[in-house]
Formats: sequence, C-alpha cells, structure tokens
Amino acid sequence: MPDANPPELDEAAVHVWLIALDDPVKARRRELAHLAQDALLGAYLGVPPEALEFERNDAGKPRLRGEPLQFNLSHSEQLALLAVTAATVVGVDVQAPHRAVSREWFANRICTSREREHLGRLPDTTTLPQELLRLWVRKEAVIKARGAGSYVAVGEIDVLDDGVAGGWLCRDLRLSEQPAYRAAVAIAFNNERSEPPELSLRRFTWT
Repeated sequence: MPDANPPELDEAAVHVWLIALDDPVKARRRELAHLAQDALLGAYLGVPPEALEFERNDAGKPRLRGEPLQFNLSHSEQLALLAVTAATVVGVDVQAPHRAVSREWFANRICTSREREHLGRLPDTTTLPQELLRLWVRKEAVIKARGAGSYVAVGEIDVLDDGVAGGWLCRDLRLSEQPAYRAAVAIAFNNERSEPPELSLRRFTWT
C-alpha cells in the first residue's frame, strides 16, 4: 500500500513528488504511477483515492472535477513525478536517457534557432545529448502546463531562460537518485509577482 501524508500546500508552493517505479513490466509501472498519484491527491484533499473525480480539458489534460487543486503526472522508465499546486496550473516532465537525442535531426526538430546556437557553443560536444534532453523536458513541461495537447510546434517554444514567453516559469529539477534523467516543472507565473513560488522535491514511499 502507498504511504501518502503530504504537508499543507501553501498557495505559493509547488510540491513535486518523486515516485520510484520498481517493476520490470512497463504497463505495471504506469499503473503504479497512477496509484501513487491518486493516493497523494486523495491525501491532499482528505478523501480516499476512489472518491476522486477526474475530467479532461478540451486538449485532454486531466484535472480534478470541482477542485482548485492542480496536478500533473509524468513517468519514464523507473521514475514518475507528480507536481501539485494549490490552484496554479502546472506541468511536469521527466525523461530517462533517450536514443533520439543522439540523432542529428532531433535538435533541428525541437529547438529554436537560439537554442541551436546554444548547443553549438557547448565546450564539450559529449554533453550535447544531455543538454538536448534537458531542453526537451523543459519544453514538454511548458506544453503540459499550458494544457494545449500534443498539437504544438515544439520548435517554436524557447526554454533557454526560466521565464518562458506567454507567462510561464520553467525550472529544472535535480534528481540525485537518477542523475542521467532530466526533469523540469512549469507553472503559470506573473512576472510582476515579487517572489517566485517555493519549489520542493518530496519522496513518495511505498509501505
């Protein structure tokens, strides 16, 4: 059974839960990710997981029916991440090392011209796949936060800076347990706000 006892969620906070998916079967890893998600969301709302009611927006992004609590789930190989905010829309993405980032065409497909220039200035070309993977998850996090679905020109979204056009704040997530993975979280953010939200990584435990 999952153990979910999240702390109070301040309006200025973003909680990102790290969920280990220790199962050799991909379908079961997906099931574990959703089981943990429901346990955590139920704990935040003080209801059993089976009482949660989900719906999707027009682009297919899941949300809780009738609740201000916002969340987003991502999973890749042995790890899932669940981002939760009190009311601010949020997107999260995690990716294990992927063979696509070593392909010459991939950067041209997903990067803006400024991002391609950045990649070309890397002092050590052996780091290019990891940097390209980092840019990829940042773009995916922003797309998921926007809730615009997959019909988005990824190559038009520039994520070199934390402030992303359209009123989004994107932050890298450092995953010490899986250093080869890359992850990012994005939220809607008003630049006139004095302080960015407080971001915290938390570990979900299975008991």
